[in-house]
Amino acid sequence: MIKKILATIFITLLFTINVFAADIKANIKITNNEATVQISGLGKEYKSLQLDLVDELGNENFEFIPDNKEGFTYHLKKESKDGNKTNISILVQKNDSLTSDDDILNIGTLKFTNKPLFSTVAKIELVNLDADLVGQTSNITVVTENVTESTTSGSTSGSTSSSSSSSSSSSSSGGSSGGSSSGNNTSVNDSSQSNDNSQKPNTEQKPSNTETNTNNTSNNINIDAMYPVIRQVNFSDTTNHWASQPIKFLADRGIINGMSDTTFAPNNNITRAEFVTLLAKMDNIDISKHKADSFSDVPSNAWYNPYVDWAAENGITSGITSDTFAPNNNITREQMAVMIERFCNYKNFNLENNKQPISFTDNSNISSYAASSVSRVQQAGIINGRPDGSFAPKANATRGESAQMIYTMLTIQ
Repeated sequence: MIKKILATIFITLLFTINVFAADIKANIKITNNEATVQISGLGKEYKSLQLDLVDELGNENFEFIPDNKEGFTYHLKKESKDGNKTNISILVQKNDSLTSDDDILNIGTLKFTNKPLFSTVAKIELVNLDADLVGQTSNITVVTENVTESTTSGSTSGSTSSSSSSSSSSSSSGGSSGGSSSGNNTSVNDSSQSNDNSQKPNTEQKPSNTETNTNNTSNNINIDAMYPVIRQVNFSDTTNHWASQPIKFLADRGIINGMSDTTFAPNNNITRAEFVTLLAKMDNIDISKHKADSFSDVPSNAWYNPYVDWAAENGITSGITSDTFAPNNNITREQMAVMIERFCNYKNFNLENNKQPISFTDNSNISSYAASSVSRVQQAGIINGRPDGSFAPKANATRGESAQMIYTMLTIQ
């Protein structure tokens, strides 16, 4: 009989914990590279919790500054996983209720070297006040608010960048619609590029005038003001994709489009024409003012013609050879790095050295024209190598990977 009673109490406790957990949220306010963490909807039933957050950008250099209220104890645990993401666990304990009447617990601040990107779902494990029993781990929603600090007025303006654990994603456009995507900031399994680099004597080698600006610093660019949300896009094939949040962020702002209204094809490769189109859209160009006539393989009536013209005019690209652009070739990782660096210089975007330089095992395979660009983009935290220590400069990137890279480029501003 006693065993039955205890079993009933235990089951009831777990049920109660899970019911409460459904209403709990992790609220994270990100100001520059600092993330202030708060738990809301906690109630007064708990004396201990462990919050497990995931930084999608894999930051490993950070410190935790607890709220340090009287009677509380804190413990931080960080663990890298697959080299791509960082799991961050924060344990908070108190002899009595963790919260007061407002049911809100201020946990503390995480200070990163680089701006983090948290998954929209976290895990929480709770210990009830009345028993030393740990409830089952439950998923909770992460609501992230990015706050841009103004250095001139001292004021801040915030905008919610993610508010749902089921954030659906959008994607870059396909060839017919002129959309594009960009590369991944994590180690990726790219397919091999078929182009022979020896046949590309002029590939992206002409340095644009803007490339002389190698000391960009943060200009407090308000990305949300520069690229406001203009629609809400939901793609059926990105819901469970690792790049769903970057894809949706870009698609909601009209920077990228899908292959259709409902599909994005995140695992498809992206072409050179699609990628320069993505960059051109970020510059909000008037296509009526652009017409490429310097490349023999860019037809005057091609949908990508004005975007290629914009890219060539502004030093983003110089083509595969002196008179060819190869618009339908899949873009390589090194070509993408070059274009991203030139675009950042053109827009005066931040490319500060936020990461330690990586000596890739295949550095000798990186084309001479791309070596400095690969190094800058890597140290800015926009792209990394593969788990085996290589960069794979001639490999292709997928549409989902390209969305992640462009999203990371924007989030470090």
